[in-house]
Amino acid sequence: MHRDLYHIPLADLRLSKLNVRRHGAREIDSLAASIAALGLIQPLLVRDGCDGFEIVAGQRRYLAVKKLNADGSPETDTVPCVVMDASDDAAALESSLAENIARLPMDEMDQFEAFAALKKNGLDEADIAAHFAISEQIVKRRLAIAGLHPDIRRLYRAGDIDAKTLHLLTLATKDRQKAWLALHRDPEQAPPPAWQLKAWLLGGVEISTKTALFDETLYQGGIVSDLFGEDRYFTDPDEFWRLQNAGIAEDVERYRAAGWSEVIVVAPDERFQPWDYDKASKAKGGAVYIDVDADGQVTVHKGLASRRCVRMSNPTVAGDGDTGAAHPARAELSAPLANYIDLVRHSAVRLAVADAPGVALRLMLAHIIGGGLWWQVVPEPQHPATTMIGDVIAALPTEAAFRERRQAAAAKLGNRDVDGAIVDQHNDGARTADIFARLTELSDADVMGLVGIVMAETLAAGTNLIDTLGASLKVDIGQHWTPDDTFFALVKDREAVSAMLSEVIGASAAKSYLTETGTKKKAVIRKALAGEGRTKVKGWTPRILTFPQRGYTQRPLTAHVRPAA
Repeated sequence: MHRDLYHIPLADLRLSKLNVRRHGAREIDSLAASIAALGLIQPLLVRDGCDGFEIVAGQRRYLAVKKLNADGSPETDTVPCVVMDASDDAAALESSLAENIARLPMDEMDQFEAFAALKKNGLDEADIAAHFAISEQIVKRRLAIAGLHPDIRRLYRAGDIDAKTLHLLTLATKDRQKAWLALHRDPEQAPPPAWQLKAWLLGGVEISTKTALFDETLYQGGIVSDLFGEDRYFTDPDEFWRLQNAGIAEDVERYRAAGWSEVIVVAPDERFQPWDYDKASKAKGGAVYIDVDADGQVTVHKGLASRRCVRMSNPTVAGDGDTGAAHPARAELSAPLANYIDLVRHSAVRLAVADAPGVALRLMLAHIIGGGLWWQVVPEPQHPATTMIGDVIAALPTEAAFRERRQAAAAKLGNRDVDGAIVDQHNDGARTADIFARLTELSDADVMGLVGIVMAETLAAGTNLIDTLGASLKVDIGQHWTPDDTFFALVKDREAVSAMLSEVIGASAAKSYLTETGTKKKAVIRKALAGEGRTKVKGWTPRILTFPQRGYTQRPLTAHVRPAA
């Protein structure tokens, strides 16, 4: 390769672009002083170029000798040099790098530039590592710097960013690197500090490939390797959660098939506190809790029961300040939602009663015999729990239709206030004789019509009878009601919302949203019903509004027992 020694005039020497190190003035001054005192002990490594000799190794010595020559030292007019083959770029780079690694440690940018040049000349990572007795991982780390924006490399070379920041930025896409540079250049802003940088570069959260419950070949997004941290990360959170949620859903089904009666997914926006639970077997109501963290990590806790549930199943077990009395299970429907649903269903049923006088007559007889909630007798007051619910109920088409029928019936009775309730009892019964006299003047058909209106007007909301009537009269809520803002605002039970999502978009598609918030799931339902971004779903009625009424969980629908009638 080389090995002939020559004394070459200083003027014939040139710095080579292949030399891998850059040097500061202080370092050169120090070496010049040493050479002035002791002479140049080690020759330069050069090769013959078209314009003199290129220095492959010994740039510091050359610069120091040149400084001494400029200061008037005649001993520096010629320099001892070993001349190598002029055509072997790779060997020249190896010699330069090997010498410098053996001397003062080069920074990572020096090594990157040298390794990149060697790779360009045909050496692979294993060859480069073998030549310099270093690991392939170190070579890969240095070559990763090649993916960095040139301005980032310049910032590191200038000392404006540290090595840790440089390492982390190798994880970033080109666009993310540009975004980081924009923050760095903006005098009003600053890029994230090193301890936040990795999450920022990865889109907000570090999702390691180690957390995946799915086969990586199914993942269609990007994956970046942290060569400095020995880990790999998903760069597309949406694609990751689509597959991860499907994997979690499979786990849920697997545990249920194994005999666990309850498998509960604790979503990333919830907190699972293990100390709130006791160990319990399947036979004693133990459940499986699948705790999902925001970084994709899934932890399964099998055979746990909340301490509250344990006390409910065993009233003799009580904690501090606890009487040991069993507490009722949390209802699926909140009180406002139950009120909303009761009034919507009641409105539809009483319209059906008004159109079925034969049924109405029998209802009146049943009330007379068995009694009823409103047989004092007064009209159903329809008390909305909130103004928002009241506004929705007032605007229902069933309400408008019932008002029209009631106004017509009131006019036949001779009532002046046709917009008010027909049932208006007085303690002295002053109106009863007048109403009786008027009824005797009406035909049987008109009287039967009044029977239906009066029965509908006094039909109590929120009773079990409403469900029986709705089923018997085949009331279709979907003909009178469509999901509105108030309904979605009031529906908050996570399990019920998840079941509704499965009804609307299908169980398979719903699995991809398993750990999303209730707000996100309701938004997907609304888009599906409106046909926004997906096939429009028509004719959906929540089962909590249908007849017979059904819930979405095994828990009671309401916190209080409904009156029978």
